[in-house]
Amino acid sequence: MLFHEQSFLFIFLPVALFGIFIMNRFIPRFAVWWIVICSFVFYSFHGLQHLPLLITSISINYFLGLIIEKNRFPNCSASLLIVGIIINLAILAFFKYGDFILSNLACIGMIPSQKTNIILPLAISFFTFQQIAYLVNLKKGEIRSSSFINYCAFVTFFPQLIAGPIVRYQSIIPQIINEAWRKLSKESFWAGLCLFSFGLFKKNYFADGLRPLADSVFKATNEGTSLSFAEAWLGSSAFGLQIYFDFSAYSEMAIGLGLLFGLKLPINFNSPYKSRNIIDFWRRWHITLSEFLRDYLYKPLGGNRNGVAAGITNVLIVMAIGGLWHGASWTFVAWGGIHGVLIGFCHISRVIKKKTKYQETNSIYCIWGSQLLTLVLVTLAWVFFRSEDFKQAFDITKSMLGFNGLDLPRFLGSSSTLDYLRFHGGLPNQVADISLIPLFIFCLLLVLLTPNTLQILKIENNVNSFITLPSPRVTFIAGVLLFFSVKISFESLSYDFLYFRF
Repeated sequence: MLFHEQSFLFIFLPVALFGIFIMNRFIPRFAVWWIVICSFVFYSFHGLQHLPLLITSISINYFLGLIIEKNRFPNCSASLLIVGIIINLAILAFFKYGDFILSNLACIGMIPSQKTNIILPLAISFFTFQQIAYLVNLKKGEIRSSSFINYCAFVTFFPQLIAGPIVRYQSIIPQIINEAWRKLSKESFWAGLCLFSFGLFKKNYFADGLRPLADSVFKATNEGTSLSFAEAWLGSSAFGLQIYFDFSAYSEMAIGLGLLFGLKLPINFNSPYKSRNIIDFWRRWHITLSEFLRDYLYKPLGGNRNGVAAGITNVLIVMAIGGLWHGASWTFVAWGGIHGVLIGFCHISRVIKKKTKYQETNSIYCIWGSQLLTLVLVTLAWVFFRSEDFKQAFDITKSMLGFNGLDLPRFLGSSSTLDYLRFHGGLPNQVADISLIPLFIFCLLLVLLTPNTLQILKIENNVNSFITLPSPRVTFIAGVLLFFSVKISFESLSYDFLYFRF
């Protein structure tokens, strides 16, 4: 069950909201039970066979956490923490990376080629990282355990269960203990509904609308088509916008749903394509994952405490693991590694600027230039994220870098003495649907030139910040977008969120 499906919009969500209203009114102490039951039902809709795994994972981590918290011997607690991390990672490795590990062992001749055909459990990457962070924070004494039902609500709260954000125990549990759903204000309700409506529209019209454009270009490469320079950039950029709107839509819908229940989830997306460098990009893209990798992997590895070279090495390790977290494929590792290299260059650049006392200018041209360069590099890296294998990734990248020649518009000439230049039009293979180019241009301008939805609704990444009532104009626009989003759900095929099976 996904947020944009009719079963969620017309059955699950109304029932869940009505149930929490009844619980608050008559039996408030059972409201948290209602949230947990609804979350299990939500998870079971697509992953019933893996519900026992989710419950088992929750139970193991909760009771192991109790032992770690109450153990008075530091060495014993540390050992228990290591055991807990190993158990979580072993479960993740078995289900998500089993076939990947076996295929690589077969490639080097250690075992015969075979496949397990294990079905990937929904949300396993998210609830695994979430619970590892919980155990680490318990060991450090930064948090204290709560009741088992509260812990279940923390892990399974359905808005964030499937694709994040990766929530921290210390930000959610106090809200659950204080029964935030009983203090639901009209400001929170209307802001949540508007945010959900904006996200739903972005998913149905922008993300799914751009999908055929990106898919057609990547599919053509698989079929042996040598893409032109423009086709390669159009396909890769279309995918960059598709995943931007897809992921930002889910993040906004998750936060909006949380607000409908009175709970504030952390912001996970903050206009990353306006970033001025790759470091800034990762402070804006999948923010909770970036913070997890920083706090629970990069810093324990030593961070940059041992010098720039050690810091860059740690960044490369962290980003490669971050890439592998996204999917069991070497192309994902390469994608993470590319970002690690780019982050390393940023660190080197900062050291050089510091030694030469270079003063950065804040002129509009410098800002636009750095944003454009960052967007170009991110778009190039997306090719490895989207590609099914390295051959496809390299073929598209070669076209994007101009190694397959340049195809220019026909009106510029008819022939050339150079094989490198061809006057067959910018899109000579006719693999891209040109009717979608206006949507592509509109979405690109929307991303680069307008404030994001959270800025429009003045929602800050702070649990204690006040939620303001959306203006009548914003509420009206959200209502119109909600109407068209619901309308399209009856008329067309819906697609899964790209992060649905991470």
